[in-house]
Amino acid sequence: MKMKKVVSLLLASAMVLGLAACGNGDKADGNKDQNGKNETNEENEGGAKEQGDEAGGTEALGEAKKISILWPETDSTQVDVMENYVQPALAESFPDIEFEYIPMTADSPIKTLSASGDLPEIYFTNGVDIDAILGAGDALDISQYVEADGWVDANYNNPELLYNGEAIYFLTAGQNAYYSPVFYYNKGLFEDNQIAEPNNMVEFVAACQKLKDAGVTPITTAQWVSSVSLIDGIIASASPEGFKDLNARKCDWTDDRIKEALGYFDELKTMGAFAADIANKDDATAYSEFQAGNTGMILTYSWFNGDMTADKLGFEAGSFSFPNTGDDYIQLIFEPRKGNGGGYTGNANYDDPQLLADILKVMVQAESERHNANGVNTNFKVANPAEPANDFEARRFADYDRAESLISVMEQAQMDGVTLAEFNTLYNMLLSDDQGYLSENFIAEMQPVWEANTYGPTE
Repeated sequence: MKMKKVVSLLLASAMVLGLAACGNGDKADGNKDQNGKNETNEENEGGAKEQGDEAGGTEALGEAKKISILWPETDSTQVDVMENYVQPALAESFPDIEFEYIPMTADSPIKTLSASGDLPEIYFTNGVDIDAILGAGDALDISQYVEADGWVDANYNNPELLYNGEAIYFLTAGQNAYYSPVFYYNKGLFEDNQIAEPNNMVEFVAACQKLKDAGVTPITTAQWVSSVSLIDGIIASASPEGFKDLNARKCDWTDDRIKEALGYFDELKTMGAFAADIANKDDATAYSEFQAGNTGMILTYSWFNGDMTADKLGFEAGSFSFPNTGDDYIQLIFEPRKGNGGGYTGNANYDDPQLLADILKVMVQAESERHNANGVNTNFKVANPAEPANDFEARRFADYDRAESLISVMEQAQMDGVTLAEFNTLYNMLLSDDQGYLSENFIAEMQPVWEANTYGPTE
């Protein structure tokens, strides 16, 4: 299967690959950069079949079978994964196949390629493309090819995350399942004000009040971090069963457990626990506030743990997850909706699905080995899993071990595109300085949006 239009379509496409840079890149590896890209051939060579003909098929006599792979050249992690792990692994495992590696940078061409019938044999897709790909029937269900020999259960810590119903459309290393929201705090400020790490939301609110009374802003965070985790974390800590039911669509925002849990948010907002302009803050600004000692805590994601050491901050920091020391503790994770996690998929129109499944197996193992070698755990099992990179990670891994359940944040797992957009609008209003807009107002406006949400229960 060849791609005569790939070059022009890559340049013309306009959908950003958000999760390829965040979820599928290893943030712990530091700042990212972009490298050079390969070129694709404009014309087919040697009489190979074109995309418009029967997909795949036997190559012209005397030519090696050709497989094109569209991959996200979005950051240095992805470049390292592809060039130093995936490509060598495929060359070793499939010496008789000629692989063509087609990079895509900031813009995703997936929807355009799907509409024109020019998708390659294997391609990386993301949250922004998933609904379109599944709707078009372009994603190969590889479940029968990876289940037969027990490969899925043998190679994944949590196989459930791969399934969309009974189908498997994507193979992914699943490193997002090991990213979670974390509060990093200034130990000096906590000690000066006799604040201990909180064990529950009551103690968390009390800690914030002590900081506020001492003239210290309790919390800073980036807008995107708080939108995907602050409400979730408060509910999960205050009412674990309520959060599980809301996340699984077994209850709604009007449930008394949800209302009572969000009362803690109201207390935080009313006391002024959040840094100014928190609804518009980015990661760098929030980090600078925390580094300058202007806030007692920063809520962010665990991939920033390398930036929270004393040599980077200028002071010693501690960390804790959303507080709940009970046996019903829920560990929030960043993994997308079950079976919709994105990753590499095979073209459903290719005539040798078993071959594509075999290639995908090699690719996901190679990628997982790279992530673990760089200190990032994956859902995919490897011979040498990552060890905690520092004390922050060791503490976080301990939270994983004690968690009663791992549940993905709702923005990732339970909101379609329209619901997500409306949620963010209403959430920014809740986060604003308007003291007249509290959780009661948010719930009243969010409930009809939730009812119209097309994503159904995942349990």
